[in-house]
Amino acid sequence: MRLEGTLDAFSLPDIFQLLSFTKKTGTLHLRRDSDHGAVHLRDGLVTGARADVDRQELGRRLLGAGLVDDEVLASAAEDLASDPTLSLAQLLAIKGELPADKVRDLAAEQAHDAVFSLLRWPVGEFAFVVDEPDPDDLGAALPVDAVVTEGQRRLTVWAELIEKVPAADAVVSVNPAPGPDPVADRAEWALLSLVDGRRTVGDLVSLSGRGEFAVVSALAGLVGRGLLVVGSAADDQLARRQSLLAALEGHVVKAPAVVPAQSTGPVIPARPEPFTPTRKPEHAEEPGVVRASASRPTMAGGAGHGSVHGATALQPDVDLDPSAAQAIERDPSVNKSLLLRLIAGVRGL
Repeated sequence: MRLEGTLDAFSLPDIFQLLSFTKKTGTLHLRRDSDHGAVHLRDGLVTGARADVDRQELGRRLLGAGLVDDEVLASAAEDLASDPTLSLAQLLAIKGELPADKVRDLAAEQAHDAVFSLLRWPVGEFAFVVDEPDPDDLGAALPVDAVVTEGQRRLTVWAELIEKVPAADAVVSVNPAPGPDPVADRAEWALLSLVDGRRTVGDLVSLSGRGEFAVVSALAGLVGRGLLVVGSAADDQLARRQSLLAALEGHVVKAPAVVPAQSTGPVIPARPEPFTPTRKPEHAEEPGVVRASASRPTMAGGAGHGSVHGATALQPDVDLDPSAAQAIERDPSVNKSLLLRLIAGVRGL
């Protein structure tokens, strides 16, 4: 017999009731996109369940319960590496010689948690495979009605829990200022030991090996009693208080120095400044007048070497012809000053 369909046509509780009433043995597979869950039954009773068949969920639960040491785990991991179809839970139970009643209770908890997760699927496909065995069978046998009833009970309180613990990726931190006389039981203390201010709710579920409902319920209780906070509220609160105290002590927290961004403009400015300022002549010349070189002071070394002319130029000391100078002075169309300079320069060559 192969029973197939979609969850929008047949609800999961109805499917369970049908399998229980007909006392079927096999595995009910549920798929949604890339998610794949499975519920195992024997004679209409639930022997185990997994919300994710790709994970060794029951084996993780045994590890989280602290029932297995490193030697047993290493031996089981070696066998599992050689044959991935083996069950980690069964390997740990056999190699670790775990108490039958303890592993059976943990298998029942795992089945309840997995069915609760699967009941939250709004859509998906299902297929029942007759006589497919349960790889993690550790002796649990739960009535279908009890499993479904517990799953529906959890659904009614789930909305209240996620108000305190809103998301699986929310970071959980220890409250630095809890209420008076904080108290935690053994299971809560085991969960508190995993909280480091960086791990998320999903991380705590994975590390503890417990189901999502159990972990979120415990976290919500600890948050309600003020022992834990969700998000970075604890760090923000502590930093705010320390900053206030520093201000009262007269200390000011300096902001880090801001390094100005380098300019993307041209390296050479458009109008570069001169490297040395222009020297002013000791005796400014009047416009249009050229004085005889005999009246100008000569540089060290004698009159034959030249004299300072204007700001920087050196011109030879020469005597101008008086007749040429008079001719130039009489012609108003000639730039007298420039022409006299040219004549003085040519005669000095």
